[in-house]
Amino acid sequence: MKVIGVNHLARVEGNGGILATLDGKVVSDVKFTINEGPRLIEKLVLGRTPEEDASMSPRICAICTCSHKNAVLRALENAMDVKITRKAYLLRELMHMGEFIESHSLHTFYLALPDFLGFPNAIAMASEYEFEVKIALEMKHFGNHIMKITNGRYIHGENAVVGGFGKWPTKEELLFIKDRAMQFMPFVFKTVDLFCGIDYPQVPVSDTIYACCEPGNGEFGFWGDEILLSTGETYFQDDSQKVTNEFVVSHSYAKHSRYNGKPYTVGALARIVNLGERLKGEAGEMYAKYFNEGWKSNPFYHNPSRALEILYAFEKIPGLVDEFLELEDPSSKINYTSKDGKGTGLVEAPRGLLIHHHEVTDGQVSYADIVTPTAQNADDIERYGQLAAQKLLDEGKSEDEISRHLDILVRAFDPCISCSAHMAEVRNAPEGDWKNRLKEVRAAGPPVFVGIGNPLLGDDGAGIALAEALRDKGIDDVWLESEIEANDGLPGEGNRPLILLDAVDLNEDAGKVTLLPLNIVLENSSLSHKILPVVSEILGPTQMQNAFLLGIQAESLETGPELSSAVRRALETVVTHLTN
Repeated sequence: MKVIGVNHLARVEGNGGILATLDGKVVSDVKFTINEGPRLIEKLVLGRTPEEDASMSPRICAICTCSHKNAVLRALENAMDVKITRKAYLLRELMHMGEFIESHSLHTFYLALPDFLGFPNAIAMASEYEFEVKIALEMKHFGNHIMKITNGRYIHGENAVVGGFGKWPTKEELLFIKDRAMQFMPFVFKTVDLFCGIDYPQVPVSDTIYACCEPGNGEFGFWGDEILLSTGETYFQDDSQKVTNEFVVSHSYAKHSRYNGKPYTVGALARIVNLGERLKGEAGEMYAKYFNEGWKSNPFYHNPSRALEILYAFEKIPGLVDEFLELEDPSSKINYTSKDGKGTGLVEAPRGLLIHHHEVTDGQVSYADIVTPTAQNADDIERYGQLAAQKLLDEGKSEDEISRHLDILVRAFDPCISCSAHMAEVRNAPEGDWKNRLKEVRAAGPPVFVGIGNPLLGDDGAGIALAEALRDKGIDDVWLESEIEANDGLPGEGNRPLILLDAVDLNEDAGKVTLLPLNIVLENSSLSHKILPVVSEILGPTQMQNAFLLGIQAESLETGPELSSAVRRALETVVTHLTN
């Protein structure tokens, strides 16, 4: 067994990694690890006033501080039924545009672009692209300036408060922002052309579900009161748990999320897929020029999606400033009285859907829950990583090539590890690694085994023979494919591990035993020839998270009831391991 990985994911925000395990010619596992410890913000704010909560919660991350500020304010104001003025709303939106410009310009030019121009980093890239590097830095500084003017500081500003703002910016400050945004436009157009014109890798390619805020009124935007899925479904903000369905994984400090048992993606690509047709002006024209169906199945298109959003933000700024200055100048902060309540705030951080849920009881925060974009993306990062590693392994790529590709793939998601990951590692599994992995699975509870196959086609009957042998040894909850079909479902509790037993053809030595996550098996058409119809009938979302395939490499699938000697020996080894 080999492990391929990037132990230090360069050019991402924070400390984490991606680890791929090679078991011969099969990628048996991919893990996206978050190595930074939890921030504990959700516990630290308990017993605090709403005003203190609004100051503390954004400290979860210095990269997306304005997104967290807007999210916690929206949650607390919903909880206490506080209605801010139109002027405050516009200034918060301007603040948000500043963060998107700062974050997206940093990622696209300094973190992502070197990957596609053949440079190790932006400093090296400056030798040939000095103008692009310098102007991108100026864009980033401009985004910081907007956040400083609107929120007091560009990191952890305190001007945005419950009920509005501490003070309004001056007219001169806002007009400078408007004029500077317009001056940047020629370079912003070049940014879109550059990133939309890159020939992105076509590995991996796979459809997924995209989730983002529904801004409402047929508009493109970065917040709303509903979650919109690429399936067309929408969920009100207070029902966000029906989308995220968070669960704990042992290899990461961050929780993972699945919608209806499936990984999903948030972020710039999710917004462009779900909302791109709503873009207007120059951004709308660029979307129509470059967007195509291929974007929907390739995570590398997060990068041109960010470029389109940079253009959207720059186009949006002059109108926000003009409307703000046209309105009368009421108090920057409305008066309110704290009241008991529960509230959820949905915003789009640069990296994707951000959800804050806060509850207030007797003037103090009694509950807080924060679901970050990177935590929601984690499961899809692992899925895409597995698909990419397997495809590249099949093509004969070296471990270094696989490792570098995984590094670039994770960076495409722009993970912000501070508030939820840095590395790609590829390793070879030791002999008999399936035993260690099976031990981990069984530690979660006694598995349900299902034997699958055709006993009249030689080694294809290995799964059935293994199931029958386990029954003979007194192992509980062992079923055959035909019995599952007849009984229309599986016995036992839905959270117990499920292990399907079957012969496989992975171009390995006959009799080799492999344990694979079932969701990865179903992504590989060469493995799902008869598992898919069974699984689609008997598995719900909960079981799919805890389902596996224990496969034995077949030697012969010729007509006849006999197993080959290699498969027979492997079967006996598995039985011995499970009964000892």
